Amino acid sequence: MVIEGYVVVTPDYYQHPSENYLSEAWKEYTKADSRYASRDSFVISMEAVTAFLVGPLCFVATHGILRNKPWRWALSLVVSVCQVYGDVLYYGTCFLEGFVHSRPEPLYFWVYFVLLNALWVVIPACVGAHAWTQLVKKDAKVVKRS
Repeated sequence: MVIEGYVVVTPDYYQHPSENYLSEAWKEYTKADSRYASRDSFVISMEAVTAFLVGPLCFVATHGILRNKPWRWALSLVVSVCQVYGDVLYYGTCFLEGFVHSRPEPLYFWVYFVLLNALWVVIPACVGAHAWTQLVKKDAKVVKRS
């Protein structure tokens, strides 16, 4: 919520000298994807949804997991699907545009753009798969009781 929210609510972060850590981090990441500096409508919209909808839902899901709430796995699956979907669109739009917003140097393209964003596909996919198996187990138990 904080990291992605910052880039949404601070449109001129890249124009100021060393304001804070978040500003500097986004300036560095912008070297890997210039759509953040150009305020690309898709990227900023995606980050807004991630920061202000999916982010809070992650806290609710965490609360549900810690308190053993019956809805925890369903919400974990929803949050995971949202995250994976956003990243597929993020990568997809870059691919369809020919990666014109990315620098070709290995650090910026392979480490920042590919690897760091891949974490936001792999981890939610694992969480989503786990949530799915938990939901299926519960459904199987309900069916056996019937």
